[in-house]
Amino acid sequence: MPQLSKPLENFEKPGIVIRYTIASSTKIYKGSLVALNSAGYAVPLNPATASLRFIGVANETVANPSGGSLIVNVSKSGTFVFPNTGTNAQSAIGKTIYSNGDGSVTDSSSGLTNAYAVGTSVAIETASNGEPGLRIRINNHTI
Repeated sequence: MPQLSKPLENFEKPGIVIRYTIASSTKIYKGSLVALNSAGYAVPLNPATASLRFIGVANETVANPSGGSLIVNVSKSGTFVFPNTGTNAQSAIGKTIYSNGDGSVTDSSSGLTNAYAVGTSVAIETASNGEPGLRIRINNHTI
């Protein structure tokens, strides 16, 4: 392709929330950690499943029971509080945080079949379900 000789419209969109097609027979819950499977479809992040790529946090609950082309909106930037199954001590601040399922995190990759980094801890807070939690920044961990 030659060098530009006139302006080019790039159709810029802010990349904070992106829409992804959900895998068949899949339900993604609002607030869950979401990944792409090897076929490129959105699925709940599960450390027992290989070859996933973390994409962000679901903004809504969407079920795709029959394989249609349903979409989920996913936040790719920001901070979120998740129940933490690891250390809930000040020493966890600044550590890389891993998925312990689509709805909880841990500050250690030990014992995880597949260690998916989902963020960096920025504060210790109580999760919405009342459990001890971590506020994590997902920036720089999503694709």
